[in-house]
Amino acid sequence: MVEKLLDDLDTYSDLLLSVGTHDPKRPFTPIEVSDLLLRLKNETGNSWKEISKRVGLGKKLKNSTMKKDIDDTQVRLFEKLQNLSRKNVYMIGWGRSKDGKVSMTSACDIAKLNDKDEQDVILNTMIEYQDTEKNLVKGDIKNILDRKIKSPETSISEIIEHVRDIKPIMKMIWKIGITPEDDFLLKFNNIISQKKLSSSELLNKLIERKFQKNKIKSIVLSKNNLIWITLDEKPFTELEKEWKLKKIPVTSFFNQILMEGIEHE
Repeated sequence: MVEKLLDDLDTYSDLLLSVGTHDPKRPFTPIEVSDLLLRLKNETGNSWKEISKRVGLGKKLKNSTMKKDIDDTQVRLFEKLQNLSRKNVYMIGWGRSKDGKVSMTSACDIAKLNDKDEQDVILNTMIEYQDTEKNLVKGDIKNILDRKIKSPETSISEIIEHVRDIKPIMKMIWKIGITPEDDFLLKFNNIISQKKLSSSELLNKLIERKFQKNKIKSIVLSKNNLIWITLDEKPFTELEKEWKLKKIPVTSFFNQILMEGIEHE
């Protein structure tokens, strides 16, 4: 006869140590907790609310909540994992542990898919690309699932590739936003009109009078007349030091440079 979970003190103790904590060294993985909670429910005949109470999830924290029901939201998340394909359930980790696994919250979202093969495709893709610039994060998973609901005839692989393709490749760049002076803008627009230049061409010409080429990665004028300057880390650090040594605001620093440049046009 198989020993019931409540009588198996070692296993039950490890179950309690695995829920309601952020400790990365929990004895059980999320799917093991899910299996044990389902076993506990079947063996005791308890409701999910009663199971929550047994394992200390959804606790009442204040006296004012004593009349309220136990919250079974957390235990229901473990229940959702039962809908996952058993092929890849051990890919799932706790999320906060940074163990390289798929987070439990993402796995719960993936479990909404009824097609187990589609679940496997998403889970495998998350692991395969997790250390790349095109990794799939929680927001991407929601995007994929939303697209699948709207276009059920489209294969999950196709949807994943589309979401990965539209993800921007994040590069570490430094941006400075400058509000140009009115006098500068007036002269700037006149020169653009007279010489038939684009705003970017003229801005680059003006900035290169002061800085060696490629020190500034890009300089553009937005539609609302804000100048955006993009730099790499080293040039940014050097320039920041310069305007701080001069004890002038960054806006004044760049406006002076731009005004000096435009006076020579």
